[in-house]
Amino acid sequence: MKKNILLGGMVLSLFFLTACWDHKELNDIGIVSGIAVEKGERDKYRFTVEVINASELSKQGAQGNTPVISYSLEGNSIAELTTKVTKGLMRSPEYSHTRVVVIDEEIAKEGLLEFLDFFERTGEIRNDFNIFISRGVKASDVITVVDPVQKIPGIKMNTQAQNFFKEWGGDPNVRMTDFIRALTSKGRNPVAQAVTIEGNPAVGKSVENNKEVVPPANFVLDGLAVFKADKLAGVMSVEDTRNYLWTQNLKRTVLTVSCEQDNRYIDIQIISSKTDKNVQYKNGRLYIDLEIDGEAKLLGTQCSHDLKLIKTMNLYEDYMNKEISKMIKGTIEKVQSEYHSDIFGFGEVLRRQDYKSFKKLEDEWNEIFTEAEVNIVSDLHLRRSGIRNRSSITEYERNERE
Repeated sequence: MKKNILLGGMVLSLFFLTACWDHKELNDIGIVSGIAVEKGERDKYRFTVEVINASELSKQGAQGNTPVISYSLEGNSIAELTTKVTKGLMRSPEYSHTRVVVIDEEIAKEGLLEFLDFFERTGEIRNDFNIFISRGVKASDVITVVDPVQKIPGIKMNTQAQNFFKEWGGDPNVRMTDFIRALTSKGRNPVAQAVTIEGNPAVGKSVENNKEVVPPANFVLDGLAVFKADKLAGVMSVEDTRNYLWTQNLKRTVLTVSCEQDNRYIDIQIISSKTDKNVQYKNGRLYIDLEIDGEAKLLGTQCSHDLKLIKTMNLYEDYMNKEISKMIKGTIEKVQSEYHSDIFGFGEVLRRQDYKSFKKLEDEWNEIFTEAEVNIVSDLHLRRSGIRNRSSITEYERNERE
């Protein structure tokens, strides 16, 4: 009996001693943090990978060389090019840590469906990377701009987009899964983040770029890329990006609102917000109603109203809500008139609320959306005025009058 138990224990221990059948040694792989896709000169695509130069991230081993190594080649299939890059790279590319895929706007205008299928299908690349559309510069230039703070361009771009989304609402917060879901929905069209380079892209690639207090070249987020199906229809401003997010999941932001006093303004921070959407199709017309609730606080004022009075806070609250309603409605109407593409997902809302009506309209949904009547009701509440309830401007102007 004891021999059987001992033998069973030995056999069981063998399962814990086996190695991974598909393991890769760290010395044999190159970690890819960014990918760029452009039109090729000879073939269909030009594919660029950004591979991390790990030795330059070490305090002991760093010698001041470039922190990433990039390599480009052309071909007619992205799937083939992901492995063919070993033609010019010493190590096998590892794509599981890819944070960004930058697509040239010329490719985006022709359509993304042909190669997005590979990114969704392969198990080598995670599906939570950012999709960026490059404007006015090559996509390969975008992923090779070095930065003084974050040496890896792909990680810098990913972190910058996340922070812009959380702090101000200027990034649509779209990952590949979000893009694919919108692309395959008949009640929504995709969006992505547009990017560009401020300064000279050629200088941005040099090591000297990350040694300057003000870098000669810098990667910047440049607005909302609007798609109709899988083709790029146009790009809107970062302000329109925030207005788009009001209809989705805006976390917080800061507004500058006129107080109607000789070019003076108040600064409002949105602490929380929630948007309820109601979409109805009645008598041959589509009606879109948005109601925004939430809380805000006063960050600063250039105006002379007395903040100790309740009527002043009510007045500022009214200015704030009117401005928010105006901005959001303006962005929706711009999309209706210029792009004819429901990027907001109002079709999905109608499908949930009135499935029968949506089924009748789904094949011509973008045209129906274009003619929709939009109504915005903003009902955010101004709760606080910072750490003081007096205005230095009010006190100064009162003293001047006296």
